[in-house]
Amino acid sequence: MTDCLEKETALRIDWFIRQTLGNPRGSLASLVPPVYAAYARILNPVRTPDGGRLRWSQIASDQLAVNSATQWGDVVVACDPNPNQFYEPETGSVDTAVAERLVSRLSSGAKPSVECLFMVWEGYSDLRSEIRTSPTIVNGLGRELHVFRGPLELALESVEDHPSGRLPVNWLPLDGAWCVANDIYARSVFLGGSVALIAEVLSDPELEAHSIRPNHMFVPED
Repeated sequence: MTDCLEKETALRIDWFIRQTLGNPRGSLASLVPPVYAAYARILNPVRTPDGGRLRWSQIASDQLAVNSATQWGDVVVACDPNPNQFYEPETGSVDTAVAERLVSRLSSGAKPSVECLFMVWEGYSDLRSEIRTSPTIVNGLGRELHVFRGPLELALESVEDHPSGRLPVNWLPLDGAWCVANDIYARSVFLGGSVALIAEVLSDPELEAHSIRPNHMFVPED
């Protein structure tokens, strides 16, 4: 059984590498395999000092129409938000509130939990020891990523020694049915999956999500 599971993991990792390498650097396809029926860009929310979360569109108000191509820098230029009232959207991780909503959508109450591969950039200094010693791969952006395996709920656990640290940048189930991707310079989360899944995410009132195409270009947002 162990050998079978290890082979299953290796096959899915090989599939992910083959699908993302060789695509235009900075394209969605260099982060998420270009095999899915639909895609979404989910914006990490703006955080407030009291722990609240706001949409980019709430900050932009009527100064800017936020859409699938909007960058956080566009919002700053248009609205000049007060840095004492707002914290910038998380970079290089999936916001915890976004992660919780996505896990809820992706699990659909499955029992046992969906088994996934998770990927983490090797350059973070405070990675937990079991992650730092896990195997690495290189994705389509040239990032070296540690890979580890576990139930979908691991997407909600910090990959760093402190519990409020970063979350995994990639989540990929063993059947490849969907893929969640973030990047070290991204304030957005990208999801590829079925039309039905993406429609659910786009209609979720707790997520600020936009439909995107496979040729969407990823723009560093840091």
